[in-house]
Amino acid sequence: MLLCAGLLVCSLDASADKTGYYRWADDEGKQHFTQQPPKGRKYDFVETRSGATIHSDGTDLTSANEPENNGNDAAPEKMEILPPKDPALCKKAKGNMQSLKANGARIRITNADGSTRMLNTEEIKQQENRAQQVIKLHCN
Repeated sequence: MLLCAGLLVCSLDASADKTGYYRWADDEGKQHFTQQPPKGRKYDFVETRSGATIHSDGTDLTSANEPENNGNDAAPEKMEILPPKDPALCKKAKGNMQSLKANGARIRITNADGSTRMLNTEEIKQQENRAQQVIKLHCN
């Protein structure tokens, strides 16, 4: 059961980082691909991993709760699309973290060939880091 939970945390780690690029056309119709959205233009955000496209009409998407940028018109360095918080994943990751801390070096995994072995200290730390990332994404 712990192995399945660990594998789930590993797979979630891969899906947590959403990156992509912006596709837009200039006044002459020439297509551009950039890391920052164009100001005042329609664009598509294309997610690199899945190929999913999010369309924008070019209007400012700043919400009323976000602070004003005080004249700083620089585009953000990185944009991340975060999945909605999932209480079930939060609970599972917290349980995994508790097991990793309580069991220490006594965590056994079963390999694809059916052989078993104990996780070493470095592997346990990696699993703790992955669980912590899922907790940060889905709990906080």
